[in-house]
Amino acid sequence: MKCHYIYTQDGLKVLIPGCMAVAVSGDIQDCTCRNELTERQFERKEYNDTVKALRKEIKELEEENAELNHIIEKLTTKWKKNTKA
Repeated sequence: MKCHYIYTQDGLKVLIPGCMAVAVSGDIQDCTCRNELTERQFERKEYNDTVKALRKEIKELEEENAELNHIIEKLTTKWKKNTKA
């Protein structure tokens, strides 16, 4: 994440350096960070990645559930046939 400011609960503005230049000088004007994602964009990307991973997991679990239901159905049908005979 590139250099940015945060505000404390007391309302104080605190510089969070993301590069050595700002860490040494304490002045955000000296920032040499690449134009990476903003904090909001970073959070959105993390959120979207998490949602994507969870949707994938849900899909896999639904597929597994369908397979298991099919197996249960086959076993139940087989059991019913054996008990009637």
